[in-house]
Amino acid sequence: MSRRPDIENIDAALKRAAHKAVHGMREERSGRSQRVQSSMMTSVRYRHDARELDITFTSGKTYRYLNVPPKVYFGLLDAGSKGEFFNDNIKDEFVFAEVGNRRR
Repeated sequence: MSRRPDIENIDAALKRAAHKAVHGMREERSGRSQRVQSSMMTSVRYRHDARELDITFTSGKTYRYLNVPPKVYFGLLDAGSKGEFFNDNIKDEFVFAEVGNRRR
């Protein structure tokens, strides 16, 4: 008995593999700057060893948030709305400092 492959399942698996090949698993992305799709921010970077989260905003300013748990970083990456997640879970929750400004 021959089984015909389910095209939708194959397509979904290929898309997941392509994403992983380009971006890596979310645990592997730590320490690298990740571009994000957001009207508020352009990229994020997390350092597990220091628990530091750098966020570059569309203004060009980069802020470093200190003592951020990994689950907050992964939550930000997985959030449908990065800005909403930032406002609800990061802003006013962690000590921060400006660390860069590309538009000076």
